Amino acid sequence: MAMLRHAAGSMKYFVNVNSRCTRNCSASTETFSDIPSPQGIWPVIGHAHLFGPTGPYKAERLTEAVMDLSRQLGPVFKLRLSGADSVVTVDADDTRTMFRHEGRHPFRPSFPAVQRYRQKRFGSMGIVPGNGEEWYKFRAAILPLLHPRVVKAYADRHTQVASRFVDYIQMKINETSSETINDICQDLMKFSIEAISVTVPGVQFSSLAAQSIREQDTQNIMNASTDFMEGLYGTLIGLPLWKLYRTRSYRKLESSHEVIYKVLESRLQGMKCRYMDSPEQIASAHPFLAAIFNNPTLEWKDIVMLGMETFLGGIDATATTMAMTFHYLAANPEIQQQAYEKVLRQDSSQEMSFLRACIKETLRLSSTAGANSRFLAKDANIGGYLVPAGTLVYAFNSVTSLDEKYFVEPLKYLPERWLRESSTSKGHPFASLPFGYGPRMCPGQRLAEQEMVILLAEVLRKYHLESADHTPKPVGMVYRMNRVPDRPINLCFRNRRV
Repeated sequence: MAMLRHAAGSMKYFVNVNSRCTRNCSASTETFSDIPSPQGIWPVIGHAHLFGPTGPYKAERLTEAVMDLSRQLGPVFKLRLSGADSVVTVDADDTRTMFRHEGRHPFRPSFPAVQRYRQKRFGSMGIVPGNGEEWYKFRAAILPLLHPRVVKAYADRHTQVASRFVDYIQMKINETSSETINDICQDLMKFSIEAISVTVPGVQFSSLAAQSIREQDTQNIMNASTDFMEGLYGTLIGLPLWKLYRTRSYRKLESSHEVIYKVLESRLQGMKCRYMDSPEQIASAHPFLAAIFNNPTLEWKDIVMLGMETFLGGIDATATTMAMTFHYLAANPEIQQQAYEKVLRQDSSQEMSFLRACIKETLRLSSTAGANSRFLAKDANIGGYLVPAGTLVYAFNSVTSLDEKYFVEPLKYLPERWLRESSTSKGHPFASLPFGYGPRMCPGQRLAEQEMVILLAEVLRKYHLESADHTPKPVGMVYRMNRVPDRPINLCFRNRRV
């Protein structure tokens, strides 16, 4: 809800939402004013009261709210927030239309608090909060992360980190004399920190070592990652009081940036010196760092900012996705056994395809991103309605991906639906987009998928996963900027007898 309200308030910085549709919308028969909308628009706050303390919906359950509103109003509806109308759709065809009307420099809601702090403190904003030409410069610089050759260069080190996680789980089992690991997300945060450190800053952290020799930076980074998400969320809620004074949420943004900057800058500087001395060696072992070090459009402040964004982006979403994958496999022993047998075959292509399907199915059911959003660069036909350029459109993939219109038995965990040889429909290509789409898709998608697939293989080789709860219940998702599990995931890691 906060993201919706904030984004609607950003409208005045783009174009006039009341501009008339041009001829590319001529096939439509309904006007913008015909788009259905919930009753009860309050002065000033519009529909925000629906998500307030006395409203029927909870902001942290925004996906469920959109699902309910779409049942009442249809797959396309309007919400008035912060004085502007935004369009919400749960239709995959409309999602495709939105992306096809995003323009050369896709414009999405910015994060003004992050923009202000980064510009003031570092003189560089990075990719996440930016738009326009500056965003395009950073986006072009980070594109090597999407190159398969670059990603594959880290595979062996990702395998080493995954093996360290397996040993870490065994260490915890030995220490507690129990096979139960409570709140596995916290342990997976340590894995994801160590895994992303292989790429940025290129110096591997000791997150999974014994407590006595673990780097203090690990806990600081975990805290900073949480503070960053909470600060980002907090500065988007309600009035922007952070513009008047340093609110608690704004201070969290500050402190999280300072911690990550301190941890990364010195290590990146060391890698830069090594690159200057041995460019070919660094290019082979650290191709992403070599690419940004060698980019003539980037100043040092930009390199550090891109490093910070890559590093932060690779922590919480990866940990959440792996925790949910472990949860689904524990709840579906037949599928877990199938995955285990694929791993035992040592056939990398088959092993990877099925394990990758498990990850895709987790992200379909429990995506860490609730929606994709764009300000339309040109007029568009959204669900048969004339939607003018400048309108903010939200495509809720967390709703679309659960629709039986697109997926057979949509509430079941069925990884095989993603296999090429499967007879089960894979659904609409725009029905499940957990990493986004187009120029603003997550640049770390392939890197994250590699980390997760390798970890899943290593864990399944040694452990059989079971729920540690006496009465297992479904795990939902709540919004904390990214979506996270609504309760701790407690698992039993039982050693396999091979």
